[in-house]
Amino acid sequence: MFLTKDVEIVKTTLPYNRIRKQYDCVSYDTLNDVLRESLGASRERPVYVEVTGGGEHCVAFFRNGQIYNAGTLRNGQFVETTIKEFILAATKADPARVICYEFDSKILHSLLILFQKKPALKLLTSLVDLDQVLDKIEEEGKSCIVAAGQDEFFAILRYEKGRVMAFCHEQTSPAHLERSLREEFLVKIYTLSAEKPLSISVYEDLLVRYASDARVIDAGYKGSIVDLYATKPPVVTLVFRDKEIGHWALDRPLFRIGRTPDNDIVVDNLAVSRIHSVIEEDKGGYYIRDCDSLNGTIVNGRRVGRALLKNADEITIGKHTLVFQTRGSKPISPCPAPDGFDQTVIMHAGKRPATNPYPAPRTDTPAAVPPAAVGEHRPSAPRPRLVQRLNDDERVFEIGESSLTMGKDENADVSIEGFLVAGRHAEIALEDGHYVIRHLSGMRKVTVDGEPVKERILKNHDRIRIAKKEFVFEE
Repeated sequence: MFLTKDVEIVKTTLPYNRIRKQYDCVSYDTLNDVLRESLGASRERPVYVEVTGGGEHCVAFFRNGQIYNAGTLRNGQFVETTIKEFILAATKADPARVICYEFDSKILHSLLILFQKKPALKLLTSLVDLDQVLDKIEEEGKSCIVAAGQDEFFAILRYEKGRVMAFCHEQTSPAHLERSLREEFLVKIYTLSAEKPLSISVYEDLLVRYASDARVIDAGYKGSIVDLYATKPPVVTLVFRDKEIGHWALDRPLFRIGRTPDNDIVVDNLAVSRIHSVIEEDKGGYYIRDCDSLNGTIVNGRRVGRALLKNADEITIGKHTLVFQTRGSKPISPCPAPDGFDQTVIMHAGKRPATNPYPAPRTDTPAAVPPAAVGEHRPSAPRPRLVQRLNDDERVFEIGESSLTMGKDENADVSIEGFLVAGRHAEIALEDGHYVIRHLSGMRKVTVDGEPVKERILKNHDRIRIAKKEFVFEE
């Protein structure tokens, strides 16, 4: 463990296979070299980079030559962050000690779940028979992650369809295990819990995603990795009748725009809805998204549902204008993920995963259409979309590179209000070359062409209805 000035911090040891390299007294200037070496190492096997110093304990996950995700860990609490937040924390640590750990894809996927998800079940070893918990998981054929923690110690037992597929804690070498993976897990837990109870968490939602600001870094990219993520954010300027009212730096992933004082950018005009629209960062790009406003959101004279913002774009909201401006060099356009850089991993108990959770990098990508890389912009083909037809207009929601979510949550891509509608009620995701709609939660039915569905592959012109809202899927 290590100390800050005010509070003692317990440094939890995450599982790994071996330490690849250690770096002492890393500075802002040398951090870029550390990140480059880690990117290169991850082309062989996944790695994670841990930074400690000044009370910070932050990690970044690397795979297939890309930075996949990042997070912080304090006193056993896992919190997902952006890659930018990781880099800024690393540059502020004084002195910074960095360790690059090598691990496998199953550990990568399991750790990402801990940083991104909330446990379905949380308990103490003193209050439950852990054997019975594991028996129930195996009897029901569940796919889940069972995590156990106590101060510096941390362990993971991974189930796939009721079978134990991985066990890891600290430095793990499965070849040296003398008992079954389940027995090894239980022996370790019961030994430690004799002195102090351990916290047990069970995670059943096994869908993971890369960081919201993840960018494709081409192997030939020569620029600074640190500057790529830590440059100054764009700014928006609110203008009314040719007078500037205010400026805002887009230094957070989400900015809400609306008439009421609880918004980040308040536009005091009756033509503006309570929550009118949001500006959100996604994979390095900034998007304006209309929140079902009455009078719509206009970008450069065109009404939009969701649109990528470019330097000097003018956003009209009511009688006011927001001018979007990048600062410094030309912004990097958000790019599609290259082969092997998973956008989501979905595992379902009792059937094959919708996508391969641990795919090997493909080698058959046609040379004529390589994935777009950092520093270059290539026009993309028209994306599938949802069209909501209104009396005298229509709203269009593009389905981006990651899944499109629908529900009451303010961060949902498509806002849907109504009794018994959940925050994340449904999603549409690209899986195995098809767009799949999935009912996630909530009591209201999700129907496709009038038929209630839990999960279905969408076809062109399918009609999707949730509560009182109907959309047409167009490819």
